[in-house]
Amino acid sequence: MMRTLSLLKSVGNTKGSVISSLTNRQPILLQNNNRSVFGGLAQHCSTNSSLASTEQPATIKKPENETDATNWTTIYHFPSIMLTASLKRLKFYPMVCTGVSVPISIGLAYMDIWSMTTAEIVGAIGFTTSLTLSLFGLITDNLVGFVYCDDRLSKVKISFLDAKGKRQNRIYSVDDLVSRTELPKSFLKLYFPVKNHENGDVYKLVHQYGEIYDAHAFNRIFGNDVVTK
Repeated sequence: MMRTLSLLKSVGNTKGSVISSLTNRQPILLQNNNRSVFGGLAQHCSTNSSLASTEQPATIKKPENETDATNWTTIYHFPSIMLTASLKRLKFYPMVCTGVSVPISIGLAYMDIWSMTTAEIVGAIGFTTSLTLSLFGLITDNLVGFVYCDDRLSKVKISFLDAKGKRQNRIYSVDDLVSRTELPKSFLKLYFPVKNHENGDVYKLVHQYGEIYDAHAFNRIFGNDVVTK
């Protein structure tokens, strides 16, 4: 009897252990199944987002620049514009040289290395050169070197020199240019001013000494009273 009871207890213990092991393993299997399902969904979403990110830039189109398609025709050119630009850029060098040489010349004169008259001559040359180039640069500010127009004679591009002797370009509509009858007369009639309604900038166009390639277009833009060669 005792042996049969011990056998029954051992069988009951083994069954309980098997059932407990099965109950403990069931959540692990469920967790593994859930992880596989969610992992597949995440991978699917990531692949869709990567495809959308790669396909999106293909739909973007760059706008075309309309100004690049404009055909400009040269109607006026001032032959001495390069020489004028070079002289305008040289005006800063005599100022620096004068500011350095005059104190040195005065110091050498006090040291009896040379006379005070020599120092005065050096100062006079530097001052005269600086003043002459400065006045020349002031007179030639906004001097027009080239004038271009489009095929329809509706726009004009003016190339001029700024205060530093560098080339600048401005594009205006022909209708925005102020009529020559509304502008004051220039000094000694060396040039006639070109002005627009947008701002107060006045450009100097030397028509008497410049080369006019298209007199019809030039007179159409600036007026019929322009003297051509």
